[in-house]
Amino acid sequence: MAALWGSILGLWIRIGTRLFPPVIHPMMVHFPIVLLWGSFLTALLGLVWRTQDRFLDRASFWLAVLGFIAGVVTAATGVISEQFVKWNPTTSALLQTHQAYAILTGLFTFLLVVSRMVARYPRTHSDRQWSLFRSGRGRSTLLSLIFGLGAVVMVTMTASIGGTMVYQYGTGVHGVAFHTPHFGPHHP
Repeated sequence: MAALWGSILGLWIRIGTRLFPPVIHPMMVHFPIVLLWGSFLTALLGLVWRTQDRFLDRASFWLAVLGFIAGVVTAATGVISEQFVKWNPTTSALLQTHQAYAILTGLFTFLLVVSRMVARYPRTHSDRQWSLFRSGRGRSTLLSLIFGLGAVVMVTMTASIGGTMVYQYGTGVHGVAFHTPHFGPHHP
């Protein structure tokens, strides 16, 4: 199984490094962040402001689905972008942490989507009552809110480590000349 995964990953890297620019990952990272935060905040808003058609519950679900898809695509582009970076021991350690947090983000998001799908399609009338796992057609559950909170915490931590690699250690930044603008004699 590991050999198959290694072959698939190697093929993806060979194809991806030819098709995509080195900066493909930084171009994609904003989508899962925004979609997952949007899903969580929409779910919270849906608890406070109930509409007859449960628009906010449905919007929250679809934002989570799109956030999961965007996360998978972003992770795949991260594998491509990391091939173009020079790593040192510090940034390698940060990368491992970044990847672990990204995997946890994906896990929480997957569990969020599955818990919402289970809550969305109850099997019997008795399943429609509020419970930890099911709350009725189209509604968020306590469990899905917990998974959503886990997803937004993990995506925020993933982004923080990614930002640290770029802004503190210059990972992936090539030949950037820092220029201090001149504002005049009275500007500090």
